[in-house]
Amino acid sequence: MSKIGILGGTFDPPHIGHISLAQQVKKEMKLSEVLVIPAFRTPLKKDGTSSYKDRFEMTRLTFEGMEGFAVSDIEKKLGGMSYTINTVRALKEIYPQKTEFYLIIGGDQLFQIEKWFRYEAILKECRVVAVTRGDISYTDMQEYANELGRVRVLNMDIPDISSHEIRTKAAAGEDISALVAPAAAEYIRTEGLYRG
Repeated sequence: MSKIGILGGTFDPPHIGHISLAQQVKKEMKLSEVLVIPAFRTPLKKDGTSSYKDRFEMTRLTFEGMEGFAVSDIEKKLGGMSYTINTVRALKEIYPQKTEFYLIIGGDQLFQIEKWFRYEAILKECRVVAVTRGDISYTDMQEYANELGRVRVLNMDIPDISSHEIRTKAAAGEDISALVAPAAAEYIRTEGLYRG
């Protein structure tokens, strides 16, 4: 059976925390591939985001050349609001029947999952891997995961970086090269992203 990871997000911009998360979960869960999927339109994000084109391109550049990782535009193809359940079902149509999907989320997202559109269906149709982030308690995550079922909690050392922090630094003209992949940093610079 093939095991495929799904790492979705706004990726505005993608950063080294996303890379570390994807790599560590791939190794720990023995996934054959991780699909990195920039959201087309996110229902739970209220603040303005960069264009889909820019976010997709930064994500593509970030994961380019990394074996076992692919950046997918499936949510753009689906159009409309990006609901995880629709993405999972669309992937099931594309991949062979014997594929098992693992939705990779951060600890902060785990405690928001009941706000997601049809979250019960998500838990039925794929496995969820929730990774500790920041000061969120592993024990609290484990207890909540046990209540939900079909959620695996991983306690990993992921760099605690926020895309908001990077946007703020970039807007102020500060150096962000330690926080994002070199190709993404260059894209942000040349396209003048986050400047005013």
